[in-house]
Amino acid sequence: MAGDVKNIAIIGANKEGLKLLPVLLGDSRTRVCVIADPNKDAMIFKLKELGYRVAPNHRINVTTDLNEIKKIQGLDIIVNALQDQATEKFLEAPEFKDIEKLGPLSTRLIWGVRASAPHEGLGQDKSHEQTNLLTSFREIVDAVRLTIDRKELLSVILKLATESTRAERGSIMLLTDEKMLRVEIAKGMDDEVIRKIRVPMGEGISGRVAASGKALLISGKARTEEFARPMERSDVKSAMCVPLVVNGEIIGVINVSSSESTHVFTNEDLNFLTSLAALAAEVIHRSNEYEKLRVDSAKFSFWKEVDTLMSSHLPLDKRLTTVARKLVEIVPGLTCFIYIFDDDSGRLMLQASSIRDSKGLGQMSLRAGEGLEWASLETMSDVFLVDRTEHGQIKRVYLTLPMVAKGQLVGTLNGQVIAPKGLSVYHESFLKDIRTLLADSVWKHKQSEREKMRSRKMFAVDEAGLETISIKDTRKLVTIIATTPAAILGAEGSLLRIKQAGSKRFQTAATFGLDDKSVREYFLPFEKETVMEVLRRREAVTREFSEEASPYIRSILSRPLFVNDEVVGVLSMFNKTGDNTLFPSAFSKHDMDILARFSVYAEKGLANVLTAAPKEVKRDSLEAVPSPLSIFEQKVEQELNRARRIDKGLVLATVRIAGLKDMGSARAAFESGIIGNIRKKTRSFDVVIRLNEETFGFLFLDTDEKVPRLLNSITEIVSIDDSFRRIFAEGKADVLYGFAMFPREGDSFAELFAKASNRVKLDMNKPRDSETDRLGKWLQ
Repeated sequence: MAGDVKNIAIIGANKEGLKLLPVLLGDSRTRVCVIADPNKDAMIFKLKELGYRVAPNHRINVTTDLNEIKKIQGLDIIVNALQDQATEKFLEAPEFKDIEKLGPLSTRLIWGVRASAPHEGLGQDKSHEQTNLLTSFREIVDAVRLTIDRKELLSVILKLATESTRAERGSIMLLTDEKMLRVEIAKGMDDEVIRKIRVPMGEGISGRVAASGKALLISGKARTEEFARPMERSDVKSAMCVPLVVNGEIIGVINVSSSESTHVFTNEDLNFLTSLAALAAEVIHRSNEYEKLRVDSAKFSFWKEVDTLMSSHLPLDKRLTTVARKLVEIVPGLTCFIYIFDDDSGRLMLQASSIRDSKGLGQMSLRAGEGLEWASLETMSDVFLVDRTEHGQIKRVYLTLPMVAKGQLVGTLNGQVIAPKGLSVYHESFLKDIRTLLADSVWKHKQSEREKMRSRKMFAVDEAGLETISIKDTRKLVTIIATTPAAILGAEGSLLRIKQAGSKRFQTAATFGLDDKSVREYFLPFEKETVMEVLRRREAVTREFSEEASPYIRSILSRPLFVNDEVVGVLSMFNKTGDNTLFPSAFSKHDMDILARFSVYAEKGLANVLTAAPKEVKRDSLEAVPSPLSIFEQKVEQELNRARRIDKGLVLATVRIAGLKDMGSARAAFESGIIGNIRKKTRSFDVVIRLNEETFGFLFLDTDEKVPRLLNSITEIVSIDDSFRRIFAEGKADVLYGFAMFPREGDSFAELFAKASNRVKLDMNKPRDSETDRLGKWLQ
């Protein structure tokens, strides 16, 4: 019937395209409408000059204008014999969205199958038909060059396997170097699902066939206890799985399945699929070897070039930008981004891009948990996401490859691929290998830069230290001690406290970066807590705060200064910024080493003057001993010893009311109200102590369920007074809380207090019951 005739357009008047004419014109079910080739020197035009023409009765339009194809009404198939980038781009036009596109190999094979298949009627011998299909496939495979696209080759094999057995679904899975079966191509499955499937040898139906080398025919639902795999389909009524074997070695499997209850595969189908697999395995193996050889050659050349580039003395960003732009020349449709992990700030910093105007992006960075890049770092695994564009034939692949060297994260290689065939398995493997090379190069660069920076800072410390030792003026000495390490380490500010002669008080002797009153008010409460910890432990202490808990003070490093084994001063610095970024970061062990080296000079300078800080410095002072923290520590240690003896638990909690000192006349009423309310909700033997102006410490004995009551009390007093509600609603005050349970979260005061000092913000807008219930669940 006329309605069954397929209208075909051929792009390419070259040898590959013209060789298809006898096959297509010999089939009454097809009609070639046009042969188009933009190259005026193509074979068909040269033949025309010699007097050879396509017979008029075929009514084929021969043209150099590809747009003629868009004018054909009822076009069914486009055969792309050129297969160049320009033609692929032309075929992305929306006019061709629903038109089937084939390559020369697919066309020859499909029409070879059609020629051997019955045109009508059901009386044909099925086994004879399948024998003809195999013969056709063998002839075509022997004639074809293995330089064709590997994806097309696999597509042709799968198409023959599913159509000749009338299967609804099918897949070809090949064995990876890790002895896992990976889906290379599939029919009836989503692309993103395909990319994620990995089947170990011996597991599931395909894994068992690959392990045993024996074909398998299943009728009815497979027994789950025998073929347990999470991705098996329950609607499959019949299935076959056949191994791909080359020289006795398993390279993969072919799967086909059907959900129709009336269609059950037979032993004839299994024998056919087995014969097809034997032929297919050889051509896949040869194609794999050729593709691997081609990719390895390109990889080796690229590696040499990249290795030379990464070993040059160019800045790292210029080296990586060159690499990114070279990668897009190799991987079709790739846009490449390279992020470097900044150890100081804990952020991924955009270092290079294949985009020409990437400078317009500025200093782009990603915090922990932001973007696809951090999603891959949570498990340190490669991430690939596949999507389709509005043009159904075009695939978009997002990828993130963590770069790890010597067990350390150094960055990520990211990209977006937009191409008709997505990202091939060989280009994926290529990017993974290049990622490893880049990781090693970046790691070496970071190590070199770190050593250079350390040397520069040590030199600066020694230079300033020699000057420090020679200073006799006390005021100048304390100023140098306060400012020098802060400048070297990149701290926003610092404060030096000196122990007063004949007293246990430590007074502020010099500051740096604390001229702003608001900065002092934010910093001093944290500094006092840290100094108390330093005096208690007689060693350096570092603290880091989340943005939620402390938006202004993010990190503190505090160190004692000794003269004759006595602590005579404490130097505290805050808000370090990274060497290469403007973002806040934690003080590192390297920073502590730098400060320890400077402290040697500072202590010698202090020993030389051996005097107290200037008496005229009348600033906020701190009682060294006994302090509220020391009293609290002694009480906690006593109760810990008792709790161990009677096998009971206890909870240590801290609550900071940020902004309490700014409440003015409302402060006294608020303090008395909240403490009184807390006292009503606690027992007489529970401990409540004020650690500083804004922070309270709590010790709940013989229990692990008192923290919800504590928070309930705080929110209750806020909720019943309009003035308090307004203070919190306007952001003038916040409640930050933290707690730790013995013995579950610590066995000593240091462990429990450190965890309890890691506070989070209490949400005053939530109902008290829900907040209490939530914390209650934590404590269960």
